[in-house]
Amino acid sequence: MTLVGILGGSFNPPHRGHLKLAQTVLDLGLTDQVCLLPAAQPPHKATPSQADASVRLTMTRLLAEEDSRLCVDPIELEREGKSYTIETLHRLMNANPGNQYRLVIGSDLAKTFATWRGYRDILRLAPPLVAERPDDPFRGVGDYAGMTDEEADILRQGRFTMSPMDVSSTVVRNLLADGADDDVLLRYLTHGVLAFIREQGLYVGPSRDNA
Repeated sequence: MTLVGILGGSFNPPHRGHLKLAQTVLDLGLTDQVCLLPAAQPPHKATPSQADASVRLTMTRLLAEEDSRLCVDPIELEREGKSYTIETLHRLMNANPGNQYRLVIGSDLAKTFATWRGYRDILRLAPPLVAERPDDPFRGVGDYAGMTDEEADILRQGRFTMSPMDVSSTVVRNLLADGADDDVLLRYLTHGVLAFIREQGLYVGPSRDNA
């Protein structure tokens, strides 16, 4: 039985923050493997242009090359419409009956977890591992609005501490649009991902976004 952490996102582009989150889970022994799942269309936000699904998948695979314990699954890109975690989880379990799953999320997402489609089933089937940042401390099960104490306690039990890394895909896209040099960008991107972005001419131009 393999315990697999699933880490979803638009990965637009994938950056060292994603890598650090996955490696922290692995280094703490919370899972045997972490699988990165690029989303076709995240339900909670729009996916900015310039990098279509196939491009984001390629970049995510380049990021995963940094650690043999990482894998990439295009399962969410293989269906149309929004990517709902519970639907993806059912598909993963049907395709890999020998695996057990833990969902990997940040503490910001955990606070609104009760708004997710089928969140009670997710709690049961893939109890979340919640990355707690020192600047966003856990104050009690009341942080998890809309849940019973028993449901919130599942999230509490899955908490682990992770030192913050001041990076987001938005920051990286804006740096690229502003013409930042490679020395700056390599603080946030791996060499493989940056080389691909440069080769493909991605995220260039005067426009900036906040998505």
